[in-house]
Amino acid sequence: MKKISIRTVSIVIFLITVGIGGMLALISSECTRQFQNLQNEMERFIQCESALQQMQAGSDYLEKQVSQYVQTGQYIHMDFYLKEIRETQRYEKACDYLQQEFGGTTAIKPLESAVAYEEKLREQEFYIMRLMAEVSFADEALWPEEIRGIALTAEDAALEQEQKQERALEILSGHAYKILRTNEDNYIVGAKQALGQQTRNNQNHAQTVFRDVYLKFETGVAVLIVLVLLICIILWKLVIAPLKMYGKSIVKGEIFPVVGARELQELATTYNKVYQENLVAQKLIRHEAEHDALTDALNRGAFDKILSIYEQGDTSFAMIMVDVDVFKQVNDTYGHSVGDKILVKVADNLQREFRSIDYICRIGGDEFAIVMVDVGSDLKEVVREKIAQVNESLSNPTDGLPAVSLSVGVAFSDRENPGDSIFKDADKALYKVKNSGRNNCGFYEG
Repeated sequence: MKKISIRTVSIVIFLITVGIGGMLALISSECTRQFQNLQNEMERFIQCESALQQMQAGSDYLEKQVSQYVQTGQYIHMDFYLKEIRETQRYEKACDYLQQEFGGTTAIKPLESAVAYEEKLREQEFYIMRLMAEVSFADEALWPEEIRGIALTAEDAALEQEQKQERALEILSGHAYKILRTNEDNYIVGAKQALGQQTRNNQNHAQTVFRDVYLKFETGVAVLIVLVLLICIILWKLVIAPLKMYGKSIVKGEIFPVVGARELQELATTYNKVYQENLVAQKLIRHEAEHDALTDALNRGAFDKILSIYEQGDTSFAMIMVDVDVFKQVNDTYGHSVGDKILVKVADNLQREFRSIDYICRIGGDEFAIVMVDVGSDLKEVVREKIAQVNESLSNPTDGLPAVSLSVGVAFSDRENPGDSIFKDADKALYKVKNSGRNNCGFYEG
């Protein structure tokens, strides 16, 4: 399995996060822009509706003022009419706005037709007010400039003042004027429908684009959420779970499982190597601390611990004390080097003769002790035979070393009339053997 590096995963996650973050930033910017476009189209639609209403209102206002001027002959209505054209200009302003917003589109054509009819209506209305001006003003110098510039037909100019008012009323209520008015109204309605449809189309397009962009934004957020979950899973699998395993291994005193990210696997491998080396070192240190350096038998410290454990326990055992006979003479005669070899030979023979579960210990210079486990006093002869076998081997050497023998004292944990301790009782049995000629095995008898 290919090892995955935390550094590699971090770089990949960083790049992906930056990429998604940048993408979301761009989408968010586009989403904001499209939302603004949508708002603009909504505002444009409202302004379009308002402009068309202003056009209609301006045209109706002019018609109303002309009608009232004709009916009442009051100059103020002409003044209101001219003020609307000169200053207020609702119709013109609305037309300018719509031309600016929708110029160049097919939706503007009905508006242009309505404007053309409005111009014809105003020509009619100015002519009507020219007729009424002769009725209302005796002095032509008081006429507004727009009115003075209009010439009457010869037929209308020859009419009397009352006839001129009737002629004005006739034109205002005549079929031609009504046709112009009707056509203009129809084209304004048509413009309203066309321009309204245009703005609705733009609005629908903006809505569609906004929905698409917003969907992309939601998708990006979903991907980001999935990425965060994936990061959590990766961190758990590559880092957190292995660290939890390492913690449990430390508590249990075990090696680390080689799992997780490459760096953690390398850490686990290094730790396990050090752990194994420490085990070997500890085993060696423990062995050196518990064993005699010369014979590799257990030393006095280990013997004391083992004996204490068995003395406090319920398991039956035998305490066997061993001395190498006249060992001082061997050392004096053959030297310490030969003496050391004999001690090693004694330990090897004892190890070979007794069981692996028994404890062979060197507790002094030429003194050995054996804790023979799971035995009782009924096995005296077995112990005697084992010691005899060792003495037979030591008394008939084939390795060039001088012959030696062992004096052995034995005390069983189930002995009758035990003394202060099993060690002392075994030592008493040994003393008795040594005083009886050595090279033998004796038992404590109370």
